[in-house]
Amino acid sequence: MNDDFIDLRSGNLSSESFWPSFTDIMTVVVMIFLITSVILMVRNMELIDQLRASLLAEQEASEMIRSTTEVNATLEEQLAHAQHELSVLRMQLMQSSEDNEMLSMVLADKEQQIIVIMSDNQKLQGELSNTEQQVASLDSQLQQVIIDLDKLRSNYNEQSTQLKTAEDKLIILSEENEAQARQLVSVETDYSKLKVKYDKLVKPERTAKGKYVVEVNYEKIKGKGRIRFKDAGDESYTTLSSNALHKKLAALKKEHPKQLYIKIIIPENSGLSYSEAWEFMKGILYKYDYYYQ
Repeated sequence: MNDDFIDLRSGNLSSESFWPSFTDIMTVVVMIFLITSVILMVRNMELIDQLRASLLAEQEASEMIRSTTEVNATLEEQLAHAQHELSVLRMQLMQSSEDNEMLSMVLADKEQQIIVIMSDNQKLQGELSNTEQQVASLDSQLQQVIIDLDKLRSNYNEQSTQLKTAEDKLIILSEENEAQARQLVSVETDYSKLKVKYDKLVKPERTAKGKYVVEVNYEKIKGKGRIRFKDAGDESYTTLSSNALHKKLAALKKEHPKQLYIKIIIPENSGLSYSEAWEFMKGILYKYDYYYQ
């Protein structure tokens, strides 16, 4: 045996040397245990920090998802409102075009009447000029044709009366035209005022927030009406007949009372007149849309 190590076997170890050796061994064991415990505690603290960081990151991700969802819902509502406003503006533009066409027809009719009256006036002036020439030529025969002269004077008076009547009619038509123009301006002014008052009175605004939103697209293709429908969650439109559309909306209204929001879209160059577009929109909204119930 090497003299540097103590033989711990009972046969070779005396009582005086056993306990110091045993104490040294136990001290080493305890130190190893303490060092191992410290390492485990440090490792556990690192794992706890990592777990806390993971939980914090998960909370931030949840908050970002919730914020993104709210922003998407707001943008969708704004898009629905903008499309509705665009449809209303298109119908107003249709109405303005039809009103302008009607006013153009009335103005053309008035201009035609003025042309006819001016033509009659020119004829009367020509006849008056001819009569004056006849009076000048027959001046030398005044005594012989006094009876004819009286007749000519009578005709002259009648023609003057007709001319005066024609001039009065022309003045009246001009005044009527001016009155109609003033009335048109007054009506447009009253409409603007009423529109402002109406916008102030109608509260709350129609909104798609929290509603069951469906879309109805209406237009004319080669003179025939085409209705397309898109339910909430659908990716594309489905072409329906008028009866099928009403059945579908009636079922949705029964399924979603006071929650059904109908977005009616009138495309640009839809081929519809203002009255056709308005009648279709009114017939759908007033029957099924939550806002008009």
